[in-house]
Amino acid sequence: MQQEHLSLSIKAHDLIAAYDNIIALRVPELSIRGNIIAIIGHNGAGKSTFIKTQLGLHPCQQGYLRSSILEDDSELLLDPALHMAFCPEVGSVFADISVESYVKLWCRIKQGDPDYYRTKGSRYIEALQLTPLLSRKGRELSKGQRRRVQTAIGFLMHPKLFLFDEPFDGLDVQRTSELADMIREESVNMSFMISSHRMDVVERLADRLIVLKEGAIFAQGSLDEVCRKLAGNSVHIHGSYEQQQLADALARAFPNCLVTRIGPSLTLTGHTAESAKVREFLSHSKLTSLSLDESLPTLVDSMDVHLRGL
Repeated sequence: MQQEHLSLSIKAHDLIAAYDNIIALRVPELSIRGNIIAIIGHNGAGKSTFIKTQLGLHPCQQGYLRSSILEDDSELLLDPALHMAFCPEVGSVFADISVESYVKLWCRIKQGDPDYYRTKGSRYIEALQLTPLLSRKGRELSKGQRRRVQTAIGFLMHPKLFLFDEPFDGLDVQRTSELADMIREESVNMSFMISSHRMDVVERLADRLIVLKEGAIFAQGSLDEVCRKLAGNSVHIHGSYEQQQLADALARAFPNCLVTRIGPSLTLTGHTAESAKVREFLSHSKLTSLSLDESLPTLVDSMDVHLRGL
C-alpha cells in the first residue's frame, strides 16, 4: 500500500448533485485527507458523479465539494481549470488530427511549449509507449490507445490533482502494473483521485478510500478502517479435509458470510466470522484437527461481502 503523504484534503457539506431532479449524490458531511484517494462502490453508486462534481463538470444543486492541497504549512484551494487533470473512462482524442498534434496542443496550453513532450515530458511518452501512435489520427485509435494518450496528457499537465475514472479498465496484468507504478511514483509530486472496480489494485495503491452506496457515503478512511466496516473479520481454516464439502457446510452454517478458497485453505469473511464460533462448528462436525487464524479481510473480499449484502 502507498506510503502516507497526507497532502490532499477533500471536504463536502450538505452536498446534493442530481440529474433531471433525480438525486445521484447526497453527502451531508465529508472530510478526508490522503494522497491517493480511491472511490469505490457498485455500478451506479455515484463514483463518476463524485469525480465530475469535483471537477466542476456537474453542478451541485446544494452545498459544496472542495479539494485543497496542503503545502509548506499552507492550504491551496484547488481550481479545476488551473490545478486538475482528468482522464475519463473513455479517453477523448480529437478524431481528425494526429495524436502528436493533439499532444502538442495540450503542451502549448499547459506548459507554454508545444515540444514539452519531447523534453521534460518525454518520460510519459516513453512509459505509456505512445511514440508509435503519434502519427495516427484520433479516429484510428482503439479505446485503450485513447486512454493511454489521455493519461499521458494528464501527466504532462503536472496537475496538483489528477482524477482517473476507471484507469485500469481493459488493461492486462502488465499494463495495470505499469500504470499503478507510474501513479505511485508520480504521487510524490501530485495527488490522485481514482474511481475503480479493481479492488486488488486499489488495495495496493490507495492510502484512503471512499465507499459509495446508492449515492451516499457508506464508509471512508484507511484501508483497514474500510475493510473492517465492510466485512468485519476473516477466519482462515487450514488442514486436511474435503474442501468443497466443508465449504458448503460453512455456507449453510454462516449464511451472512463469504466463503472463499485459496489453495488448500478456506476463508470465512463477514461480521459474524469469529474463531470461537467457527471452532465450535468444527467441533460439532468432528473436525477438531483443523487449525484457525484470524486476520483483517482483504479489500477484494470486503467489497464482495458488501456488494452481496451479507
